[in-house]
Amino acid sequence: MHPLIASALRDPLQLPDGLPDSLRELVNEVSAIPDWYDPTLAQAATRGFIRNSNIIPAALAGAAIVEGFSTLISKSFRIRGRITQNGVRRLRQILLHLADQYLPGGMEPGGDGWRLTLRIRLVHAQSRMLLKDSDEWDAAAHGLPISAANILLASTTFSARLLQHARRLGAKFSDMEWEGYVHVWRYTAWIMGVPEAILFEDYDEARRRFEIGMLCEPPPDDDAIIMANSIVNSAPLLLGVKDPKERRPFATFIYQVCRELVGDELADQFLFPPSRRIPQVPLLWLKHRLRRVALERIPGFHRLDSGYDYMEMLDISNVGDFEQSYSLPTTVHDEASRPW
Repeated sequence: MHPLIASALRDPLQLPDGLPDSLRELVNEVSAIPDWYDPTLAQAATRGFIRNSNIIPAALAGAAIVEGFSTLISKSFRIRGRITQNGVRRLRQILLHLADQYLPGGMEPGGDGWRLTLRIRLVHAQSRMLLKDSDEWDAAAHGLPISAANILLASTTFSARLLQHARRLGAKFSDMEWEGYVHVWRYTAWIMGVPEAILFEDYDEARRRFEIGMLCEPPPDDDAIIMANSIVNSAPLLLGVKDPKERRPFATFIYQVCRELVGDELADQFLFPPSRRIPQVPLLWLKHRLRRVALERIPGFHRLDSGYDYMEMLDISNVGDFEQSYSLPTTVHDEASRPW
């Protein structure tokens, strides 16, 4: 399957002979850019993303992805072991996807973000099939695994909700960059298969979809607790902090930031440690804003600045051969699957 998918996505506008009809139809469908897609908004999103690339990963790992795993989608990941066994790799994959989405031209047919988004759609489809045939999935209680509704909610979490968290941490977007960020995720969700009938059009709609979606979700259960804590404890490893003595205080700090961003109610449901006395989010906001002012107004400050930036984000999102691989999972449990 890997060679077939790779050949189809290498040049989606000139598909090779011998492709299965279903794959050909899918690639043709998502190669036709919808009329509502606005490249100007996408360019604005790229500017905002790169300028705030020192904050967006923190908003992702410290809040948005944790909130995402408070939903039923956590069950599919827990059953498959995709996070509990490979938490750092999963975080890198998500960061890589974000970086590729917001590269100039990244979401145009054949672009890195476009190809990776389509790969994710195929992985979701394969995982859905494996889970449906598994005795571990309770379809009567939980419906279709990794459904379009799940993907829609995840898309609002990684767009509108992530922006809210990033702003609290000190991110600065123009109005056009703000809407552009959500616009790129609207297009991404469409490529992933979310029907246009339920797709959001702008930030306000995405925020509202997130709020309604979270109201429809049951309270976090053991699967959600496992997944949320796996993400928080994987974050230090993602940044190269491997010594247990250094990881513990770093994880404690991330727990604190996450609690402040997602709120005490959800943090308590996740069994996160209690809050510390000194709030960290306002301090992070001040730190990031002061850094931005210094970069903009002090000549030569960028040469002295060792802060996290876009190139460093690309470096830590490196997952080796993953970016070029179109292999798919072969078993329900990830540890028994062929590499993908």
